[in-house]
Amino acid sequence: MDRATKVTWLGFFWNIALAVIKIIAGYLGKSQALIADGFHSFSDLIGDVAVLTGLKISRRPRDKTHNYGHGKFETLSALIISLLLIFVSIGILWAAVTNILKAMHGAELHEPKRFSIIIILFAIGIKEWLFHYTNRIGKEENSQSLIMNALHHRTDSLSSVAVLIGLSGAVILGGNWRILDPITALLVGTLILFLSFKTVIRSTNEMMEAALSIERQQYILSIAAEVPGVINPHNLKTRRIGKDVAIDMHIKVTPSLSIVEAHNIATEVENRLKDYFEENCFISIHVEPFEGH
Repeated sequence: MDRATKVTWLGFFWNIALAVIKIIAGYLGKSQALIADGFHSFSDLIGDVAVLTGLKISRRPRDKTHNYGHGKFETLSALIISLLLIFVSIGILWAAVTNILKAMHGAELHEPKRFSIIIILFAIGIKEWLFHYTNRIGKEENSQSLIMNALHHRTDSLSSVAVLIGLSGAVILGGNWRILDPITALLVGTLILFLSFKTVIRSTNEMMEAALSIERQQYILSIAAEVPGVINPHNLKTRRIGKDVAIDMHIKVTPSLSIVEAHNIATEVENRLKDYFEENCFISIHVEPFEGH
């Protein structure tokens, strides 16, 4: 969790620096696109704050009011980031459509200075590095909110690529080619909106106690069925609690077994499931007597 916090703080300070650099360079270089991209970087700060808050709360131990821990706070922070991405993408789409309509009606777009291209290339390089670094730490720590924040770095990088294309077209080609900027921004904004909705659906399902995938549920049942003494594992219920997994399941055993023997079988099922998930699990195994022939 300390690694997750450090990489988020790193992104937080870089977002501040990039936002200030882009806005100042945009004003000096007469680039409205660069100024807008600077404010987009400021919006990333909200996502960083959401992740830092989620990481701080989700690391709290279980207590009397949260028997399953505080993992849902990390899910909530991921949901906040995804909602933020939706609003950002809508802003990009609105600005892109507006500029396209203006150009179609004969309006002449501003011609930015050449040094603006260098600034945006620098920003893309930093954002791509932050994406890969944050995404790697998120996967190693199994942190959904970190992975979503890495995606936020990637979307900011993509929007900067759109700005780069527009700036290059405006500076190198000039004239009517300046419309490349809003057209590319429209495509990137649509991509961001699509990815954001996918994230909202996934995070909302987790908040609503959605079960694991059908494939993982079937594999859980197969793991239990392979334990010697287990008969007919059934009534499986699963859900995610942040990066943890909760599993409730019934198994049947031979009625002639002692309580200790039946308990040992249930314990072996738990151990095999924990080995499979390689993470903290909340597992409850209910033992029933098998009354079949």
